[in-house]
Amino acid sequence: MIEPAREYFEERLASLRRLMKPRGADAALVLVREGYNWETCFHLSGFRGSSSALLILDGEALLVTDGRYLEQASEQTDLTVVDQGPGSILEAVERELSSRGGVRSVGFQARRVTCDLHDGLKGLGRELVDLTDEFSAIRRKKDPQEAKTMEEAARFAADAFHETLSFFLSGMTERVIAARLEYEMRMKGAEGGWGGQDFIVASGPRSALPHGRPGEKVIEGGENVLVDFGARHKGYLSDITRTFSAGEPPQWVRNAHELLSEAQSEAIALLEPGRPASEIDAAARKVIERAGFGSLFIHGLGHGLGLELHEPPTLSPRSGDVISAGDVVTVEPGIYFPGKGGVRLEDDFYVSAERTVCLTSSLERKLFKAGAHP
Repeated sequence: MIEPAREYFEERLASLRRLMKPRGADAALVLVREGYNWETCFHLSGFRGSSSALLILDGEALLVTDGRYLEQASEQTDLTVVDQGPGSILEAVERELSSRGGVRSVGFQARRVTCDLHDGLKGLGRELVDLTDEFSAIRRKKDPQEAKTMEEAARFAADAFHETLSFFLSGMTERVIAARLEYEMRMKGAEGGWGGQDFIVASGPRSALPHGRPGEKVIEGGENVLVDFGARHKGYLSDITRTFSAGEPPQWVRNAHELLSEAQSEAIALLEPGRPASEIDAAARKVIERAGFGSLFIHGLGHGLGLELHEPPTLSPRSGDVISAGDVVTVEPGIYFPGKGGVRLEDDFYVSAERTVCLTSSLERKLFKAGAHP
């Protein structure tokens, strides 16, 4: 797996150190246990093992891990790799802190630490500073290489979607479609799908469920099928929603898709640094409200995307976020008719200081028909 260039990690660590100082943190600690929180560790170091402690100090950074990952760590990161040894990982962290001296306070991610780990952190005997927002701010700002990787992830997903539709046969279930999508992504070179979260494949009346998990329901001729899916590539995700039909789509589906395409276009036109996220949501929502379906748009317009499926910022009526250069966000208006079905249209966008780029342009913004090649 090709990792980001070394200078990107150096820039991210430098940014974190600048944010640590005003908070009075002498060090910062990223803990990974059973794979949880690997994303932050990977973003700052390049390492993707399931157990580690990334310790950021003034002028140096250490990666502590156990014997299972020492060789992998030496290949994936340029940071100093420390053997955890026979004790716990926090004991190893305490050993490193004590050997340096002068570290009175340690920053950590309160939203990423379980109660028992927090008790362990208190056992370090140092003041704890919650740097959750600081870590999040660094992850939120995507560099051009991250955006390119996400565009590649979208291309894997788009190719897999086309292959899955051409593979479609009468009598297939929602679950088979979901499984085939992930299979095709892997065959084309992606790491897989979202991991730990099912794709959304909901057909007929079930498509009125915005987060309908795929089940054993057979997809019937003439039904619309809402598919929300994406690929993971080099750690980063894509997130796309399209609608297809087994046969000709009903007229109400055509009308809904046309309306959502207009709503999405209005929102995209406002995607720029300095724009309040709530204004972007409002632009799309007004289009849907004018058509008389405002009560059927029952979720926010979008969310940030990166190493995780949902990251800051949030695009919704209640959001206090402001779009910044480096944001990658989804724009996904949808309308849902209870007992009848729903339609959603979702694409991913990278906002730079100069322009906004659609990362999912490899998949057409249209209604699709199963059983037909693109």
